[in-house]
Amino acid sequence: MGLTDRTPLTFERGPLVPAAAYLVVIGVLSALVFVSPAASPPPVLGMAWGVFLVGLAIGAFTVEGVSQRRVLPSARALVSVSGVLAAFWALYNLVAVALALGGVVGFEAAWSRAAARPLPYLAALSSSLLFTAIPEELFFRAYLQQRLVAMAGGDTRRTVVAGVAAAALLFAVFHLPRWVLASGHGVGTALVVRFAGLTLAGLAYGLVYAVTGNLWLVALCHATMNYPPLLVSVHVPAELHLVAGAVEYAALVSVVYLAVRVLDPDRPAPVWSRKGFAS
Repeated sequence: MGLTDRTPLTFERGPLVPAAAYLVVIGVLSALVFVSPAASPPPVLGMAWGVFLVGLAIGAFTVEGVSQRRVLPSARALVSVSGVLAAFWALYNLVAVALALGGVVGFEAAWSRAAARPLPYLAALSSSLLFTAIPEELFFRAYLQQRLVAMAGGDTRRTVVAGVAAAALLFAVFHLPRWVLASGHGVGTALVVRFAGLTLAGLAYGLVYAVTGNLWLVALCHATMNYPPLLVSVHVPAELHLVAGAVEYAALVSVVYLAVRVLDPDRPAPVWSRKGFAS
């Protein structure tokens, strides 16, 4: 069905290229925070940042001798990707509606903003996909995660897990400059919770990419998690954000894994589920 492409990439350069690329990302992002210290940057600046991140990722691939065609899935894959995302959010909405009708705290039997105002929601979702999700997933999963796996020794269970975890931590650190410098939260418990939540997100997106190798799927997962297409209003208490996030991301990874097993049964299984595969 074209959902998965887990062919390992071959990189021609040493570890200085990914290290330099990541430091450039952190340096430029920190500079932008000082230029625009608001908690949310102006739309034009956000768009420029997304274009910059895509250009940096393409540049890194070029230096490493990797063709961009090896990274971008075929248009045919969008059919399977759309089906997987539709299944996940349909299940999510079924649970949310059931909890709202059951009177569970945090779930209201009232239309969400996405359902009440679909056009503004679709505009925000599209912007997030084009200028946040695709650029970040292209850099952190398609390039950096695969590069870290290759640096760790190749496509084995241990190296894939190490690459996913390392990329998730770098992804979390990447989001901290604006949180600390612009949002005024400083260093404290809130920072620890924020870092843990971002790491969970990075682990989930990393596992989705490791299972499928599909940039469109992981980018759409990222964008829809930023702007959930929910039918009812959901307001999770602050003290439960981390727990709720862990449940959501575990469900997302599980649905994607099951979809791969159903839609692409003839493809090689993910490295950690292959019997007798070296660790």
